[in-house]
Amino acid sequence: PYWRMFVLSIVALILTAATEPLLPALFKPLLDQGFVAKDPDFIRWVPVLLLALFIVRGITSFVSTYCMAWVGSRLVMDLRATMFDKLMTLPTRYFDQNPSGQLIAQLAFNVTQVTQSATSSLTTLVRDTVTVLGLLGYLLWLNWQLTLFVGVLFPAVALVMRVLSKRLHKLTVQTQKAIDNIAYVVEENVLAWRIVRLHGATSVQGQRFGAQSQRLRQLMVKSVAAAATSSPITQTIASVALSAVVVMALWQSGGADGRGTTVGGFAAFVGAMLMLVSPLKHLSDSAGPLTRGLAALER
Repeated sequence: PYWRMFVLSIVALILTAATEPLLPALFKPLLDQGFVAKDPDFIRWVPVLLLALFIVRGITSFVSTYCMAWVGSRLVMDLRATMFDKLMTLPTRYFDQNPSGQLIAQLAFNVTQVTQSATSSLTTLVRDTVTVLGLLGYLLWLNWQLTLFVGVLFPAVALVMRVLSKRLHKLTVQTQKAIDNIAYVVEENVLAWRIVRLHGATSVQGQRFGAQSQRLRQLMVKSVAAAATSSPITQTIASVALSAVVVMALWQSGGADGRGTTVGGFAAFVGAMLMLVSPLKHLSDSAGPLTRGLAALER
């Protein structure tokens, strides 16, 4: 229902990401025409271009962030209202079969988790995907031989993200069920505190709550470990490819076969390669929040 604001946010995201390759693209003329050739006309235009670039990036970044947050908050509000209206019409047996603590967790916790997939993760996916494509296009235009090394990154990164996403999804579902169990234990002891004290069962209930808390802690640690694994693996893969590219670029620049590149071209290529690592890392990091949001959405 809020597709206009959503489309505006996506367009602003794409514009923000599209300006990313312009930063390394300025390196080549800046070095070749500015520092080497010392072109006075180009030198006068450099501050204007830089200022205009960052003004555009600032405006589009604000618009995308605000619009996406607006859409996400409205979606969560509507989803909560729909769930509450549905709750008021459910038969008695549903309330008998489902503890109120679980129902409260569904409306309070799981709905909030959905915003992770509706806002931050979606923002990362759109922005960084466009950034990666733009940087790859610029790298191909600059030096297609060196860019072939970049292609080695994607199958390896995709495999890592696929394996970790499956494990994260499983752990996330188990974590949300563990939170429901804790809410159920608390609810029982709050409603029946007189019976618990009358039978001297406080220590037993404490052990019961401790066991559920320990289960939740273990699941959360496993989830963090699985999510944190993606970044170092992705960075390691990227560093290997980057090292190979730098060695080959240095070999090309000093070669006698006529394929030598300029100082500006080499700096632009290395700069674009370094900028490519960051969005790849962000894409791998987005697997965790996105998986948690989708698992909450399923529930």
